Amino acid sequence: MEDVFYALRHELNRNAEVSGEETNTKEILMAFLKKHTKHLEIVDCGDFFYAKHIENGSKPSIALRCDYDALPVIEGGAKHLCGHDGHATQMCYVACMLDEMEVDRNVFLIFQPEEETGQGAKKCCKIFDLEKIDYVFGMHNLPGFEEGVVYCIHDTFALASKGVTLSFVGKPTHAAYPELGVNPSEVVAKVLLKVQEWNAKETKQLTLCTVIGVHMGDRNFGKAAERAKVYLTMRAETDEDLEEMDRCIVGYAKDLATKEGLAFSVDVQDAFPSVINTNACVDWLLDFEHGKVLDEPMRWSEDFGHYLHYAKGCFFGVGAGVDHPGLHTECYDYNDAILEVSGKVFLDIVKNL
Repeated sequence: MEDVFYALRHELNRNAEVSGEETNTKEILMAFLKKHTKHLEIVDCGDFFYAKHIENGSKPSIALRCDYDALPVIEGGAKHLCGHDGHATQMCYVACMLDEMEVDRNVFLIFQPEEETGQGAKKCCKIFDLEKIDYVFGMHNLPGFEEGVVYCIHDTFALASKGVTLSFVGKPTHAAYPELGVNPSEVVAKVLLKVQEWNAKETKQLTLCTVIGVHMGDRNFGKAAERAKVYLTMRAETDEDLEEMDRCIVGYAKDLATKEGLAFSVDVQDAFPSVINTNACVDWLLDFEHGKVLDEPMRWSEDFGHYLHYAKGCFFGVGAGVDHPGLHTECYDYNDAILEVSGKVFLDIVKNL
């Protein structure tokens, strides 16, 4: 692989931007494609952009998607702790190779922002109104898995999830007269036990509710707790199972709050659909790439599931190395050794599916 691609990856890494603020990242990528390709059309849609290779051939059209946002870090700014700098560079490699090829089909390369917050794919799905797309494919690098090996799975690749904030507001009172107020502590305790109860029950498919945090009252020993917030992340293999969990836990919290005279509200953030692969695409990919089947779906989430509501396709992984630092950890950096490998998998799909 030419050094220009490694240089691009490291330029993106140095210019990491958080979800929704990827202005410079987008400009770098578009400028690179305009400089290094001759025949691709670059379509700027404002929130995102895509490149199109048009032949109007006999084969079904294919869209390939990458993401390019980074994660916020405690010290301020952003870092590419999930490898989206690598994903975007892989797609630029595909673009440059595709620019000189004839593949008997139309190909669309989607460059997506805001994956980490689950907002980007929903915006990019307007491409299905703009272009005729029959198949859509995406991928993620997978630390902890054999370097350069393609991994996929039938049905669910990545779990549906959402962050849920449960808010309770009672009545203030002096700590010496707790009976005169309405304290949310007992309701919060029962909700946390309900979460444990949910996680302990046996289900056919994986569902998981994780307590992220609880904030209640203040460090004022003369005043009883009046307000509380419970932060949960819910995960499930299907969107339906996720909603069932929501009805069970959130519904229980609401009923308790009403019974105890607490005002109650719910806020949802970082919502992701499940990524449900088209099994025929999985079979083809595993066979052609001599890939391996994952033992279970990835517990993390990916907004690629939105695309699969519009077209057939699948999401897959490429191993970044068994001992490679994990995603979203401070030691993580995209493994340049899989850049060309991953790009060639996309090209195999375009040429041979």
